Amino acid sequence: MSMQDAIKAAILKRHQSFGFLRQDGKWGYHQLPVFFELRIGTGRTQGAEQRIDAFALHPYPSLGHHRTAYEIKVSRSDFLRELKKPNKRRAALRFSNEFYFIAPPAIIHRSEVPLECGLIEVGTDGIGAVVVPAPCRDSMPPTWGFIASIIGRVSGGK
Repeated sequence: MSMQDAIKAAILKRHQSFGFLRQDGKWGYHQLPVFFELRIGTGRTQGAEQRIDAFALHPYPSLGHHRTAYEIKVSRSDFLRELKKPNKRRAALRFSNEFYFIAPPAIIHRSEVPLECGLIEVGTDGIGAVVVPAPCRDSMPPTWGFIASIIGRVSGGK
């Protein structure tokens, strides 16, 4: 399993819930929606091409429609470039309640994690561990462009 695949597996695993009882009497997993490479908007408007590496949405009111954004980092140099461009994650912060960098161990040092972000480390086995909890924030409601992007993703678009 590649590191990228291990990180994606960890994100998916993080957003499973015990949502239903199967016919055989055992609990079944219900996968909450997770979108990889989700565009901020549709068309060619300013910023529409920007992407969130992973975006998880809890569609149920009982979970507060909680939204989590992830920025995947597989190399130290990629993370250091990210630190130099904090505006790159602004849209992801705007639409999420939590924002996490997610990376293999030792790529990101705890002290480097910006205050508005968290850090999850993932091993090659696809198991993730929260190293720095992300602060939970109120966020803006999504724009129609962002909603259209999610709908496009669900319907098989990019």
